Amino acid sequence: MRKILIIGSSYIIKNTFKKKFSNDEIKFCGFRKLWDLRNIEKFDIIIASGFHREILYKNKNYINEYTDKYYNFIKYLSVNCDQLYLISTFIPNYFSLSRIVFFYRSLILKSLLDKKVNIISFPKIIEKNFEKKIFFIVLKLFKIKLTNQDYLINNTEKFFLKSLPDTRFFLLNIPRIMFVERLIRLLDIDKN
Repeated sequence: MRKILIIGSSYIIKNTFKKKFSNDEIKFCGFRKLWDLRNIEKFDIIIASGFHREILYKNKNYINEYTDKYYNFIKYLSVNCDQLYLISTFIPNYFSLSRIVFFYRSLILKSLLDKKVNIISFPKIIEKNFEKKIFFIVLKLFKIKLTNQDYLINNTEKFFLKSLPDTRFFLLNIPRIMFVERLIRLLDIDKN
């Protein structure tokens, strides 16, 4: 039985990877708590998700500095596990207005060199029971990219990011709230 640590507060991330590793010993830890304490035991696998929302309303230089701090956090996690899964938001290969996508793309540029880090990138996860809801039907009508939870659980390696799209970014200097950022990410343009 492997020891798994899932970092972050996202219900859907915790739910997805709890199902994926259902036969293993799983522990959960809040992202901000671990960021501050930096005190964990050794794990076989760590699944890391989460970020500080200040990147949505601070200047672009702040995002660059934060990316360096986050990369140091990843290095800390990687010495405390055999395998690290870094959960990234979906990185479109055409263009984006998203500060979160910009942050993750910058972070991944640094992290791709670390063989212990598997970057998992996917559009919003949808659970099976959500597929009958009107909001889901509307998203499908507008051809918004979504990820089926069961497919992600059974085919996680297909979501490993092997190379980084050459995304162009616009309007990053405009601060925004999380609701606006979520809408922007749903509408990110991907050529495929």
